[in-house]
Amino acid sequence: MAARRILTLIICGISAPAVASPNSDPTTGRAVFTGAATPHATSVSLNPAAMGVGPVSEFYFAVVTVLQQLGIDRKTIDPDTGALSPGPRIDDTQLSPGGMLGFVWHPSERLTVGGEARLPPAERLPEAHDPLRYHTLGGGQRNYVATLGVSFRIIKKFHFGASLSHENSFLRLRYARDTALEAGRGPGGIDSDCGGAPCGIENPEATELYDVDVASPLFATSNLKVHLGTVFSVYPDVWIGIAYHTPPGFNIQTTLDGTMDVTRAPRDGGGIVHGGATVYVAYPASVDAEVRARLPEELELHVGARWEDLSRMQAYDVRGYGSTFRTHEIPEWTLRPRGLKDSVALWGGVEQIDKGKPLRFGARLGFETASVSTERTSPVTIGPPTLTIDLGAQLRLGAWVMQLSYGVGLSPGVTVENSDYDPRYRLECLDTLDYTSRACEATRNGYAIPTAAGDYSRVQHAMRLGFRYAFP
Repeated sequence: MAARRILTLIICGISAPAVASPNSDPTTGRAVFTGAATPHATSVSLNPAAMGVGPVSEFYFAVVTVLQQLGIDRKTIDPDTGALSPGPRIDDTQLSPGGMLGFVWHPSERLTVGGEARLPPAERLPEAHDPLRYHTLGGGQRNYVATLGVSFRIIKKFHFGASLSHENSFLRLRYARDTALEAGRGPGGIDSDCGGAPCGIENPEATELYDVDVASPLFATSNLKVHLGTVFSVYPDVWIGIAYHTPPGFNIQTTLDGTMDVTRAPRDGGGIVHGGATVYVAYPASVDAEVRARLPEELELHVGARWEDLSRMQAYDVRGYGSTFRTHEIPEWTLRPRGLKDSVALWGGVEQIDKGKPLRFGARLGFETASVSTERTSPVTIGPPTLTIDLGAQLRLGAWVMQLSYGVGLSPGVTVENSDYDPRYRLECLDTLDYTSRACEATRNGYAIPTAAGDYSRVQHAMRLGFRYAFP
């Protein structure tokens, strides 16, 4: 029954309205039949040089979906002793569909042109779980991508490629702020009155709700990304592919503009305050690589890797503006931490060479390093080391080819005892006013909020169903 439920959720996700970072897509590169040295329609952005290695021109359509199952046993903290106590259990299923429409065309023996319109699976955050409210109440990021690329055959077995993407990003952050904790032990702080008792930490009477809805400009050079790649043969039937992907706009930070709605804490009278918002975020660069080698029995070896410069993405820098914010003492600057670190994924497998037969199969086994440290794991960022298993099958019917790939990422549980998210930092910083202290540094960086200590588990499923049509 459990397996049937998972399969139903994955299939339904294709038509319904997740991942290590907002730009990750586990259905490309790692997935069977794709890779940095493998000619495929996904090569337009994965490695544009690989487009030139393929023998035929084609149209391509695919639907993808990612399903992520999270389990969080949250703990609470005593601000006086630092002792942790068991808190509520939260189970969350995040379902994110996507798709792609593309083409690859060989106008000459040396030149290949390709393009794609792509909707990658969105990164989604746990939705509307009140025990997680100071970290997230939902939201996430969705990107819309259009790409054009070319591949040049420099010499017989050396190809160079480049493509340009225009990527529109839509980001929504929903979370709560503990106004009593923000005031420390002073007036309006944790010792003040909330319904006839001291507020303490995480009191609903002192909870202020935020809804930040921002996006990149519709058309702008800051939305542009460049993909540069090469594919070359070092031995007969042995190909190596390497590709580099820039961050959007080649900038240290991307600017997203929109609105912010703040629902004031009940003790402050409630009501919604409207204003504008800008979020600054540093998205990662990445590198993809693959070795593709011929094996006996019409088989092919695929060994691949991916590195993401996730350490750039430390926080969402949220700026609210408007006279009403100042009137109601709503902060105009907040950091919402992600705390990511560089991640490396490795995989290897075997698949059948495409010889025009009706059926073709492949499988890959891989490992991904953690994208966040244990101490910085939170409901917003869960990225433990992961074992990946990917399977693929192909059905050929004349000029039509149908490809189905399925991958699962299995991670060990993560137990967070000494969380970098610690409300005591806020109290200590306001008590000492030593702005060089660790407590004040944590407060500036957004970690002085209710603790993220607890036990975390994650299982990720990814599926791609693609259709290829070869044309002269």
